[in-house]
Amino acid sequence: MNGIIALQILGGVLLLLVGGEWVVRGASRLAIAAKLSPLFVGLTVVSLGTSAPEMAVSFTTALRGQADITIGNVVGSNLFNMLMIVGFSALFAPLPVDRQITRFDVPVMISACLAMLVASLNGIIGRLDGIGLILIMVGYFAISYRLGKKSGEQPIGDDLLSPEIVEEAAQTLGRRVAVIIWQLILLSAGVAALVFGCDLFVDGAVSMARILGVSELVIGLTIVSAGTSLPELVTSVAATIKGERGIAIGNAVGSTTLNIVAVLGITSVIAPSGLNVAPEIMGLDMPLMVIAAILSWVLYRTGRTIARWEGVLMILIYCGYVGYLLKTNGAFG
Repeated sequence: MNGIIALQILGGVLLLLVGGEWVVRGASRLAIAAKLSPLFVGLTVVSLGTSAPEMAVSFTTALRGQADITIGNVVGSNLFNMLMIVGFSALFAPLPVDRQITRFDVPVMISACLAMLVASLNGIIGRLDGIGLILIMVGYFAISYRLGKKSGEQPIGDDLLSPEIVEEAAQTLGRRVAVIIWQLILLSAGVAALVFGCDLFVDGAVSMARILGVSELVIGLTIVSAGTSLPELVTSVAATIKGERGIAIGNAVGSTTLNIVAVLGITSVIAPSGLNVAPEIMGLDMPLMVIAAILSWVLYRTGRTIARWEGVLMILIYCGYVGYLLKTNGAFG
């Protein structure tokens, strides 16, 4: 049985590595072909794709009435995104921070974390809360698109409408459409590999966690959240190595926001009676998520670069949190 679990985890990791490579390649070329900034693609397209595992796990657990895993997965994934993914990526190369990140995206991320905390105060995240989060998501996408659209396009004058110019423009447009379609196929294949790889990994990891005898809430906060966040980790690291650092940091910030406004928002709408919030998560985990979001904003503004030492600090905070969580829940005996 343990051998099968090990194979599941190994197979999942391999699919995650392949999927992460395809997602970065497809997304970065898609940004160029569609004249969109890599930051916008990282904050939206890549973030949605790499958040698909969180969405799938949250849907399944919410419909089964396993709210502890659903909520724990969202909170744990967000902590993993903000601390481990950015921190680990910074170990490979310092991450420059775009002004849009500190002026718009991180404040939205902090607001989303606070909204989740406030919605949880009465012990349940209901359908009305979910609708509100979905509306925030729609507004976030609309504003992000406008900010991410490249400027500098020149208006077309009468002298540019000759038959030769029009024909050349049509050929260029045709080539661009073909490139966009191919990159969308590559991106979709990468996301599919991420989802299936995550499935294998989480199944194996949850089985191992149950052998350790920890609760569903702790499983959601640690094993499941880390497993479903591996696509973001692999994608961000791959993007950093390839020099696409706008995608790397944008993916982490965008995924954190989307985990709340999209994953939690949609899940709380489809859940038969909303999502019950365990009192334990309100004492440490959710407040820590808000603190991590504010810490991210502070670090991003310091020199507008995430240095290696700051990455190490983020990793140590996350590892200390997980160690404390497992120790206090008897995972180490």
